[in-house]
Amino acid sequence: MSESHTKYAVTLIPGDWIGPETCDVVRDVVSALGVKIDWRVFDTHDDLLSDALLASARETGVVLKAKVGARTELGHTPATVRLRKELGTWATVRHVRSLPGAPAVFPDTDLVVVRETSEDIYSGMEHEITDGVFEAVKVTTQAACERISRFAYQFARDNQRKTVHIVHKSNIMKKSDGLFLRTAQAVSKEFPEIQTQEVIVDALCMRLVRNPHQFDVLLCGNLFGDIVSDLAAGLAGGIVAGASASFGDGVAIFENPHGKAPGIVGKDKANPIPMLRATRAMLHYLGEVDASERLLGAIRGTAAAGVHTADMGGTARCSDVRASILAQL
Repeated sequence: MSESHTKYAVTLIPGDWIGPETCDVVRDVVSALGVKIDWRVFDTHDDLLSDALLASARETGVVLKAKVGARTELGHTPATVRLRKELGTWATVRHVRSLPGAPAVFPDTDLVVVRETSEDIYSGMEHEITDGVFEAVKVTTQAACERISRFAYQFARDNQRKTVHIVHKSNIMKKSDGLFLRTAQAVSKEFPEIQTQEVIVDALCMRLVRNPHQFDVLLCGNLFGDIVSDLAAGLAGGIVAGASASFGDGVAIFENPHGKAPGIVGKDKANPIPMLRATRAMLHYLGEVDASERLLGAIRGTAAAGVHTADMGGTARCSDVRASILAQL
């Protein structure tokens, strides 16, 4: 085992339900990889963020997060949404990659959804015009479109991706999505080695469910990216197919967006692979590329060996997956 001499500070949010169990596995695996991390652990009681948690997140610049319960109350901003807003993240990357031996509608799927997360219909600008009539405002700015487009193309270049599809609905939303499309096309000229295509979002969904292998990087606005990323993950194997990473200026949040499974809490039935995939992305971000690739290899080897928890159609326990990952490391 090679050992890193650098010690990193990471803000860890174990979250709710099975999150604490899977985060325990994460810490064991990271230790086995020889990566030294000062874990600063915080809870989000009652879907609230403490000032200490936010201070830690700003200081470390790296957050690893399991799923957190959200209260759906008028006027309450869920902890996950507030965390992203407080840290100023504006790009979310969902690398959807199926695992060998794991059940999937389309094995060998490998695509990336890049989603702008600072505006669009998720701007939060809603109001009641008159009794029973509500209006939600979709916000699109050239600055945000240019920023996310350049991020997506730079990601494609850095990761040897060949094609970026610009996802839009400019045939209907001619001004807002028209701006998104035109801006992305203009940015694409800075990356001549990357092939650019555009696709209307409903046509994209039809093509995805027929053959996701035809796509490489999907550049999306906030709403479309939210929907498309889960659709793609479902085709590639569900919750094990890809974690989520959100980026801002000098800050990153790595998270498993799934994990609401109250029926299996404390029963050694949780699947730690989604949280480990988020960890793998975090390690790569930290510059621990060798550890990141070793972890991915162990995850893929475990799946290929048929060590599958119930959500993957098997009978393995959380402790079985942990043991298999550690053995392969």
